[in-house]
Amino acid sequence: MSAAIWFRNDLRLVDNPAVAAALANCTKPLKAFYLVAPKQWQQHYWAPIKLDLLWRHLAQFKADLKLHDIELELLECPHWHQAPRVINDFCQTHQITDLYANAEYPLHEQQRDRAVENWLAEQHISLHMTHGQLIAAPTIRTKQGGIYQKFTPFHRAWREQIRVSGLPECPQIKLNEAATPAAIGACPLPTKSSEAWPVGEVATLALLDRYIENHVANYADERDLPGLDTTSRLSAYFELGIVGVVTAAKKLQQLSPQFPDGLEQGADIWLAELAWREFYQHLMAHVPRLSQGKAFQAHTDAFPWRTGEQAEADFARWCRGETGFPIVDAGMRQLNSTGWMHNRVRMIVASFLVKDLQLDWRWGERYFMENLIDGSFPANNGGWQWSASTGVDAVPYFRVFNPTSQSQKVDPDGRYIRTWIKELENCPSKYIHAPSEWLRANQNHDYPLPMVDHKQAREQFLEKFKAL
Repeated sequence: MSAAIWFRNDLRLVDNPAVAAALANCTKPLKAFYLVAPKQWQQHYWAPIKLDLLWRHLAQFKADLKLHDIELELLECPHWHQAPRVINDFCQTHQITDLYANAEYPLHEQQRDRAVENWLAEQHISLHMTHGQLIAAPTIRTKQGGIYQKFTPFHRAWREQIRVSGLPECPQIKLNEAATPAAIGACPLPTKSSEAWPVGEVATLALLDRYIENHVANYADERDLPGLDTTSRLSAYFELGIVGVVTAAKKLQQLSPQFPDGLEQGADIWLAELAWREFYQHLMAHVPRLSQGKAFQAHTDAFPWRTGEQAEADFARWCRGETGFPIVDAGMRQLNSTGWMHNRVRMIVASFLVKDLQLDWRWGERYFMENLIDGSFPANNGGWQWSASTGVDAVPYFRVFNPTSQSQKVDPDGRYIRTWIKELENCPSKYIHAPSEWLRANQNHDYPLPMVDHKQAREQFLEKFKAL
């Protein structure tokens, strides 16, 4: 039997069931490939910094795979509709009879995989799919046989599956020390430097170990405080599959013999965050409209979002971090500068865009994808629809974040604000969350006054949403 591995957003050896299956059913050396799809990446709004992280990791991953007698090829495939022919040509060239891959769940990826499977079947080549991106495959159902539309009951069922079945297991591969990165040429699309983010499986697993050892115990107390910067920042690695979510869960399992029960509060809440990630992946697998720019709650597609020149100008101010609300602007400037934003602040800036400015959540969803190093289509879509009250388990429409009180709650001393808004470096703590009075007194107009009256904007939004 001649086998190959099709790597996608699972660029690792540890806890990779597709790799394990290929190794179990054939002999080395193994062939492997990754589809370089610039047109598809553009269509999906991949951020330049995310592309840079991918490209740097591919160079390291190719070299590391070589140490395990796995030869990785980068195949040019601009768009997914070309994937069947490209993959078939690869299989014919190398006389591949069995191809192993881990499933992906958005609509375009499902369509691609069906087309590839059908094409290869005509050539008597088998495509073997496993669920290497999730702890629980998207088969969890309610007692009535439907999908869960609320996180809390999904979370209970997800944990129960872990209790009954345990975490997914596959033969473990011992990693070597990282090799010298391979030469793979330049990325076909413009990139933005991601040098602040290590690449390679050895380095990123070390990041996971350090987080579990040093920070997860305090996650419950510190996760909503962006000024501390103590969250794991592993989301970019989960997104590209450089670190497997099963590997992360196994680290937590070592903390409690009763896993998934018996964890300390910080670790237990961090496990729940992994469940949130899986919840959105499951939804994406079962609800095509989520991949088509539509709201889960169909009636909310009729909301009269603002349009026109003024709406576009207001959106541009939000993008630049010039709204006059410090916590919002700090978050947007962090994003624009680093390609990452603290998760709690993501909720605050999202609420401000859709409920204060009454601009379409899809504008914000796209902007995040265009700039986030950890841009995950399922999680990003789920988060934006949660904030806009249009999705599953959405925040009730009448709950509108007050950016000032949120700022006081999550950044009480203004540390985060001062880090990202240099105009407010010298602003006294008394005014840091609402600096208008201080700005007027100091005739300091470098930082803008609030672009909306929050109370009035909230009332307008509620009136429009109620009409739906």
